[in-house]
Order: sequence, then structure tokens, then C-alpha cells
Amino acid sequence: MKEKNDMKYKDALDEIVCQVMEQTAFVFPEPADLSEGVSLDEHEMLIATLAFNGDRDGEVSLIAPVNFCMELSANLLGKDIDETCTPEEYSDAAKEMLNIITGQLLTKVFGEEAVFNLTAPVTKSLTGEEMYSLIENNVYSFNMADEHPVLVTLTLKEKAHEH
Repeated sequence: MKEKNDMKYKDALDEIVCQVMEQTAFVFPEPADLSEGVSLDEHEMLIATLAFNGDRDGEVSLIAPVNFCMELSANLLGKDIDETCTPEEYSDAAKEMLNIITGQLLTKVFGEEAVFNLTAPVTKSLTGEEMYSLIENNVYSFNMADEHPVLVTLTLKEKAHEH
């Protein structure tokens, strides 16, 4: 049963990630296979993470190169990509994308009636090794957007049954 739910979550994640990036930031991600030797080592990676609790507990993370986050920021702010982009601006762009993706994902997967509390997203730098450990046991969506690898993970925590 776990695999069936994982596919449901993965399909929803794939759909929402592409839809949100296209509609919000005018970026057009293409689904890709992480096992096809995409090198992440040459990228300075950023991770934005947001936890949620309520009907289900878990977290969603957006992992992307800093250059891609700068492009997101420019698109969201209506600037030219070559204009200077501060770390705060590109971090905020990643957080905003993550907020929108998470909201739409939770509604799609758990329904309109489900209630969740979301934490404020946080960002930090990430190594390729840390990234691979994140995807090992999680549902994820991997896309290439203008030559940039973009990964979104969904981690669901098992709820303890109440008596």
C-alpha cells in the first residue's frame, strides 16, 4: 500500500511543481531522471524547507542551484536576470515558490477540508551529498529548468495512533 500512496504523492508533486513554476515564475521545468547522471557538484545548491502539521505531519523541501533561485527572483520581481540579486532576494524567491507548491500540494493530496499549520520556510546551503541523503527515503520530483536541476521532496511522518 505504501508504494501506491508514494506514486500518488509523486504524481501530485510532479504536476504541482511544474504548474506552479510555469504560472508563477514563467519557468518551464521538464521532468528528468535523477539516475541519468545529472551532475550537481558544479552547482552551489540552496535548500528551502517548510514543515507542516495537522491532518498529516511532514515537510516539503525545494532544492535548486543559487543561479536558478536568482532567475526565480528576477521573474517574481519583474527584474532583468543580469541585475544584481542579493542572497536575501533569491532566498525569498525560493521560499515563496515553496510556500505556493506546499499549499497546492497539501490541498491536492489531502483535500480541501484538511487543516494544516505551516512553519515559515528556512533556507540554507546544501551539498550534493546532503541532497542525496534527503531523497533516499522520500517522495520527490526532479526536473530540469533551463539547464538547472530542481528537486522538490515530500517527507510524511507517521502519526502515532491516539487511544
